[in-house]
Amino acid sequence: MAVVGVAGIAIYQNSVPSPPATTSRISSDASSSNVSFVVKISPGVPLIAPGQTQNYTSIEVSSMTGNRPNGTLVVRAFPPRGISIILNETSVSLLDDRRSIPLRLKADPSVLPGKYQVAFETSSAQIPALNQTFTIEVVPALVIIQGLAFHPQNITISRGTSVSWINLDSNIGCCDPGSHNVVFLSGVNASSPIMKRLDSWSYTFDVAAAMEYECTIHPLMRGQVLVSR
Repeated sequence: MAVVGVAGIAIYQNSVPSPPATTSRISSDASSSNVSFVVKISPGVPLIAPGQTQNYTSIEVSSMTGNRPNGTLVVRAFPPRGISIILNETSVSLLDDRRSIPLRLKADPSVLPGKYQVAFETSSAQIPALNQTFTIEVVPALVIIQGLAFHPQNITISRGTSVSWINLDSNIGCCDPGSHNVVFLSGVNASSPIMKRLDSWSYTFDVAAAMEYECTIHPLMRGQVLVSR
């Protein structure tokens, strides 16, 4: 049984509904004219760690060709047990070319790392309800790159744990697109590729040590991974 959030109240679901369609393009007949739009999640696979809450994910609704009916498109979310979703809004206007609904993801501390399917239902008075599934990945440890800094700057993990980094920066100043990388200066010879906004990179640490790293594009950005035995 779902409790649907309105205006910042969490949406919880003990179990995911019966398998929904996976297509993201919705077409329907409304007033004898074809109406279509696209619903997607951004980024394509959001990352979150157990016990964390993240705010960088959104549902994107884009209008396609065809007549647009009046009214609103209502969005409901059905996450699996242990993951909650808070929608900043619960509907978008069907007349807008593009709208996004920011959402907040939260993973309980007990949730195991892995990929989870979240079902979203979209419906309106003019268009039949359609279910879609999107993937959310729970990673063992997550570092957010934002505001020219690593969050958290220092992280402690046990040996054999994978750490993921995701870049949320963009357009820093007039000539800086906000790309970053992760290059280790001690403890391990590892470096990420250049990460644009919403790009991510993961590395598994097999040696117990204190490992310093930086973004070589912005050398003042420093971080540390402390790997315990």
